[in-house]
Amino acid sequence: MQIVINQADFKKLSPGTQQELLEQLSGARLPGTGAGKRRTSLHWRRPVDLSPGLSVKLVHGLSEAHRKRLALFAKQGGRVSMKELLKVTGDSDWHVLSHFQSVLTRRLRRLIDDPEKKAELIMWDFDSTKWDKDGATLVDGVYYCSERTAASLGEVLQ
Repeated sequence: MQIVINQADFKKLSPGTQQELLEQLSGARLPGTGAGKRRTSLHWRRPVDLSPGLSVKLVHGLSEAHRKRLALFAKQGGRVSMKELLKVTGDSDWHVLSHFQSVLTRRLRRLIDDPEKKAELIMWDFDSTKWDKDGATLVDGVYYCSERTAASLGEVLQ
């Protein structure tokens, strides 16, 4: 029997399947594909709970503006309005918060085993969204993280 898998097709396989195939073909036990990464239970549309240890790794090397914003989440139990996040750094354009959120998500996904790209650290509370009277411009709303993450960030950012 002969099976041919080109490199592009092999990369489409999940990390676990890749490892299993390599182990079967080589006859040796290989170290895990996310060695050193923490396995967490992830759910769609639910922020990840960070431990203090992971919070230290997440915060390491962040800009001062990002650290200030994360400190707000820690101080307020995980829920912070858009206006407060902008005010703490002197920004006025809410698009900087999209950048902030994406930076943290990328960092988080590098720290934990997240093959399905479900992990989110900070999310938007859609029920809290406030629009101008015309319904065309976003005025305010609330970003949130889990209470455990807020507590862990509080320990790290004190």
